[in-house]
Amino acid sequence: MNHIDNGDPERHEEATREPWPGVLKYWRTISAEAFDDPTRAEVIAFVRATTTTIPEWQRAISGDADAAIGMVMHCKAPSSIGIRVDFPMTVLLSCAFEDPGAALALSQKLRQMPLEARLRTKLATSWQVANLLLALRRPRKGTTRD
Repeated sequence: MNHIDNGDPERHEEATREPWPGVLKYWRTISAEAFDDPTRAEVIAFVRATTTTIPEWQRAISGDADAAIGMVMHCKAPSSIGIRVDFPMTVLLSCAFEDPGAALALSQKLRQMPLEARLRTKLATSWQVANLLLALRRPRKGTTRD
């Protein structure tokens, strides 16, 4: 049976015999500009299909970017990536498509991940650019766009 390393060297979890869905790897393999509408929809549908009784997770899964950011920002950098990293980062990814704060948080967390340096830089930079583009599209509070 396979084991999933959750970043805690003293704890491993047994994986199911079936592999985890590929969508859980998108946050660490696809740059922001490479996401097309069907792939975005796949991520969002996967996240929204998740159920939990934990209120913070419920909010994040339903698209609350602040809740998704809160779930990952205070976590220490993992030594390896498993389901305990992939799932919350995928939830954050689902928010990062539309929310500049989530895109920036994704960029910052990517810089801490144990990925190949060139890929890590490429992905983190792509989400930093996405943050800027999303911020430009959003009207400022108290103003309207014509």
